[in-house]
Amino acid sequence: MVRAPAKSCPNLSKLFEDAEPELLAQFLDVKDFQRLDWLKAYRFSANDPEGPSAARDMLLKEKKDRLIPLETEAARIITIASDRGQYALEGLARTSLEDDDAGALLGRRDSLARSLRAYLTEPELFEAAENNLHLRLYRRYDKHYQTFMAEPSDSGGPDAGSALLEELLIDLNKRLKRGDGYRIDKFEIPADDEEPAEDMYLLFHPNPPTSVREIDDDGNRSSIYFRPPGEAMIVYTPETGRVHVRAGNRQLRHTIAERFIETALDQVYSNQPVDFQAYDISRFLRVLDLDTPEFDDVMIDRAKVIRADISIENLANRLSLSTTINQDISKILDSQPGLRRVFERAVAIRFIEIAVRYRRAGRDDLQTLDFTLTDNNTSSLLSLDDPFERVLGHRLLQHWNILREGRAPDDTESLAVMPALLAIWDIAAEKVSGAWLQTRNVDPCLLIDLGFLIPQGWQEGDLIDNEDEVGPVDAEVVVRIDAENAEEGNREVAHLRVADGQEAPAGNPDHFRVYRVRDGWVAQHLQDRLEQVLNVPEIEELTEHLLYLGMLDIDDSEVPVYLARGLDQEKIRSAVDTELRARHNLGIGLVLQAGNALGHSIAANVLTPLADQIDTSKAEITLVADKLRSVFRRHRLLASGGMTVGLHRSGDEFATLVVPGRGTIDIKGKNRIDIIQRLVDAHNNGPMPMMTRDLVKGIAEGQSLSNIFKKPLWDKLKAEFLRSHSSKGPWEIAS
Repeated sequence: MVRAPAKSCPNLSKLFEDAEPELLAQFLDVKDFQRLDWLKAYRFSANDPEGPSAARDMLLKEKKDRLIPLETEAARIITIASDRGQYALEGLARTSLEDDDAGALLGRRDSLARSLRAYLTEPELFEAAENNLHLRLYRRYDKHYQTFMAEPSDSGGPDAGSALLEELLIDLNKRLKRGDGYRIDKFEIPADDEEPAEDMYLLFHPNPPTSVREIDDDGNRSSIYFRPPGEAMIVYTPETGRVHVRAGNRQLRHTIAERFIETALDQVYSNQPVDFQAYDISRFLRVLDLDTPEFDDVMIDRAKVIRADISIENLANRLSLSTTINQDISKILDSQPGLRRVFERAVAIRFIEIAVRYRRAGRDDLQTLDFTLTDNNTSSLLSLDDPFERVLGHRLLQHWNILREGRAPDDTESLAVMPALLAIWDIAAEKVSGAWLQTRNVDPCLLIDLGFLIPQGWQEGDLIDNEDEVGPVDAEVVVRIDAENAEEGNREVAHLRVADGQEAPAGNPDHFRVYRVRDGWVAQHLQDRLEQVLNVPEIEELTEHLLYLGMLDIDDSEVPVYLARGLDQEKIRSAVDTELRARHNLGIGLVLQAGNALGHSIAANVLTPLADQIDTSKAEITLVADKLRSVFRRHRLLASGGMTVGLHRSGDEFATLVVPGRGTIDIKGKNRIDIIQRLVDAHNNGPMPMMTRDLVKGIAEGQSLSNIFKKPLWDKLKAEFLRSHSSKGPWEIAS
C-alpha cells in the first residue's frame, strides 16, 4: 500500500508543498540533522530547480520512524506559521530585532516563509515566540506555570546583560549546583487586547549528566554521555507585579521565582498564590441544566451540558452520557426508566462537556463554543485558539459558580481557617483527603477559595489497616440507599467495601476527594499572622519543624516562645528536643505546638497546643497573653524537673521523665517506659543502682539498653538523666 505523506508526516509534507526552495534547502542542512547520514541523498543546493521534487521523494521512500526528527521540527515551524504564532513572532521581532532585520523577516511572502526564516536565522527569537505562544495558552494552568506576586514597576524588569541578571545567574548556579553553562535572554512582549506588556526571560541551565544508548543503521551500539540542557521561562508583568514561571518541576519553579524576585527585582519573595482557580463540577451531581446569562458584548442563545461522566458504585466504574447542543440532557435522563436515579446515586461526577451557542455584538452569525471540565481541576478552555472564547468561557463558569477565583483571606476568614491550617501544617503532607478534613469538621470550600488547597480528583482506592495485622486491604466506594430515610427521598450513603465483602460506613462521597496542599502558602500565612499577633519583626526558622517566635515578658523575665509541628512523630519530636536543648542558655521557654501531641513539656520547656491559646470570641486572630503566662506558670516547675524524680504517664505508650535540676525528657514505647519506671522506683526507694540484666528482666531480656532506646534518645539519657561508672552499668537516675 502506498503511504499517504499528508497523513504520516503532515507538517513535513506541508513544508515540501509550500516552502520556498531556498529555505527548504537550508532546513534540510540544519545542524540538528547532521548526524542523519541517510539524509545526504536528499540535500540539494538552493539554485537546483529539481532539488525540491527529488527531496520530496523521501516522504514515499523512507520509513516513518526515520522521518520523525524532520516531522518534529516541521511541526514547530507550522505552529509558528499559525495566526497566533505569527502574532507572537511579529510582536517579539519588532521589540527584539533591529529595524532592518525585523523588516527582512516580516517582509517575507507569507506566514510559512516568515516562520521558516525565523527558525533558520533567528533561533532565539523563534524559541521566544514558541514560549510566548505557550504562555498565552497555559499561563493560568497550574500544571504548566506557577504565578508569584511581586511589586509593580514603572521601569520594568532588569535589562539584558545587566549586572542584576548576572547576579541572578551566579545565585542560581550556587543554589542548583549543576555546574556552569547558565544563560539568560530577555524579550519584550508587547501588550494585546487581553494582557499588558511583559518582560520575558528565557533561562537556560544545565541539567544533571545522563547517558543514552544508540544503535546505528549497521547495528553498532554505543553510549552517548552528555549533560542535557534545561530551560525555564520567567515572565514579569510590570503593570501588575505578577511573575509567571515555567520550569521542569514545582521545586525548581519556586527556586527560580524566589531568586528572580529577590535578586533581579530586589523585592521580598512571597508564597501567596495568585491567579489560582478551581473548577467545581460537583453541582452537576444535582442538576445538569444551565441558565443563559445576559452580557453586553455577546448574546447567549443556548447553553447545554452535552456530556456527563459519572462513577457508579465505585470510582473505577465510569458511565458516560452524551448528546448534542440541540438536545436537553435532563429530558434524556427522564425519558429512560431508572437513568435519572442512576445519576442521582452516582459516587462522583468525573467529566463534563458544555456547548454554548452565541452571537457576538455586531455580528449576525451564530458560533458555538465547546469545552470540557474534569474532576481533576482541569479545563480545555485554556487551550482554545480564540482569546474571546477563552474569556467568554471563564465568564460563563463564574456566572454558573463553577469557576472559583482565589483571593486573600480577611481577618475573619483567617480566624475561621486557623485550626485547619495548624492541623495541615502540623502533618506536613503534600495532599490531604476529604476523610481527613471531615474528621476535623473542616469545610474545604473556603480553604480552596483562599488558595490553601487545590482539588486533585478522587482516591481510586483506599487502604484500611487490617486489625489482624495481615496488612492493608483494598477498598472501594459503594453507594447504598439509607433505608431509614426512604420516605425522605432515598438519601444516598457511601460505604466502604473491603476485599472480603465486609462493609464499613464511610459518610458521603466527599470522603474520597483528594486535595493538594500549598504548603508554602500555609506556612507563610501562619508566620505572617503570628508576627502581627506577637508584635515581632520577623519569625526565625530554626528547622523545618521549629520556629522561634520571640520573647514574652512573664514575671519580669523574658521567656522564649517557639512554634513546633509534627511532635506526634517520634523522629521529629526527638529532633525538636535536640534543637531546644541546644538553646538552654535562653532559659525555660514556651513551645506552642501546631498539633495536639501528648505531654506538657519538651526539653525543659513548657508545651501547649497553639489552638488552645487563640481567643475565638474576637473577630481576628488574638493570642491572650495572660493565658500564655498562666500556662507557662502552671507547668514551669514540671518543665524544669519538678521537686522530686518522677515518671508522668500519658497512656501506656507515652511518659515524661522528670528529674530536678535536669529538666524533662519524653519516653515513648511501653518497654522503655517500664525500664525507666524501675530506675525511678529504685531512686525513690534507695537510691539503689540497678544492673542492666535486672532492668530488662521480663521486659526485653537479651537486649542491650542502647538497642532498646536507640540513638539519639540513649545518648540524651546518658548525658543528662542517667549515670553509671561503666558502660555496662549499674545505672541510676542522675539527680
